[in-house]
Amino acid sequence: MMRRLEELDRLDRVASSPEEVLWPVGRSSRNDPRAWQPGPRDRAASTKWWERHPAIGFIVVALIIGGWLAGPRVPEWVDRMFPARPALAVGEERPEPPEGSTSRILPPVVVSGVPPSTTFDFMVTQNGSAEPVTFDPCRPIRFVVRDALGAGPRGREAVTRAVAAVSAASGLSFEDAGDTDEAPARDRALYQPDRYGESWAPVLIAWSNPAEEPELAGRTAGLGGGRPLRDTHGRMTYVSGTVWLDTPSLAPDLTTPEGFIRVQAVIMHELSHVLGAGHVQDSRELMAEENSGRTDFGIGDRYALSQLGRGACVPGL
Repeated sequence: MMRRLEELDRLDRVASSPEEVLWPVGRSSRNDPRAWQPGPRDRAASTKWWERHPAIGFIVVALIIGGWLAGPRVPEWVDRMFPARPALAVGEERPEPPEGSTSRILPPVVVSGVPPSTTFDFMVTQNGSAEPVTFDPCRPIRFVVRDALGAGPRGREAVTRAVAAVSAASGLSFEDAGDTDEAPARDRALYQPDRYGESWAPVLIAWSNPAEEPELAGRTAGLGGGRPLRDTHGRMTYVSGTVWLDTPSLAPDLTTPEGFIRVQAVIMHELSHVLGAGHVQDSRELMAEENSGRTDFGIGDRYALSQLGRGACVPGL
C-alpha cells in the first residue's frame, strides 16, 4: 500500500479544461425555441423593452458596469435581478432547479489562521482571481457507488466513512443516492434524467480496474475529479464528479483494520479532488502528490476543504 499511496492519482481532474465541460451535448431541449411560434399578441409586443424605455435601459447597463468594475464578483443585487442560469447552447437540456436552495445546509467549517501556501492548493479558480471553484453548499452533493468487481460491504463501508470525513472537513452535505450500474467514463454526461431523474448526475464512486481505466495501472490506487459548469454570470460551480478506485489493489486491504484505514484514506484523497483540492508537495498532507503513509487530513488539507465548502449558493443551476 505504501507504494500505491506514493501516487494516488495522475489525473488531477477529468477534463483538461473547465471550458470543455460546460454542458452535456447532443440532447433536444424541452424548451427548444424552434418548437415555439409566437401568436398575434406576441408579435404586437415584440418591441424590445430597452427600445421602449431607453432611460431605464441606460441606468441598468450603467449599474451593471459599475458593479463589475468594483470587483470581479457579480454584485448581490445583480444576482437578485438576474439569477444565474447555466450557460446553455440552443437545444441543450438542464434539470429544473430544486426549491429551497438559497441557504446552506451545514454550517461552514471554521479553521483558524492560514497555513503555508505549500500545504494546500486548488485545482480550478474563478477567472481572474484566486477564489476556488466550489460546489453549491446550499444543496446536498448526491453520490452513487458502482461495485461491479467485488469490493463488497467493506468497500461500501469505506466509502461511507470517507464521505463522512470529507463532509465534516468541508461543511458540505452529502446524500447517499444508493448503488448504480453506471460505468465510469471521462466523457460522462452531467445530466442523465433517464437514470437519475431531474437533477445533475450524482458523483460517481466506481470500484474499477486497469482494464476499464488504464490510468489505474502500476502504483495508482485511485483517480478523482470534479466537473464544473459555467453559468450566465461567468462563474463556475462544480455539479458532479467521478472517483475511480483500483479494486484489485485495494480490495485485499479491506480485510484488515490497518488496510481498511488506508483504503479509506485513498477514497478521502480522491473525494477531495472531486471537491476541488489539488496536489501539494508537503508530505505531511493527505493531498501530497507522493503519500508517505498519512491516513488523515493535515492542516493544509483541512484549510483547503474549509474554503471549498464556502462557495456561493447557486439556486438557478
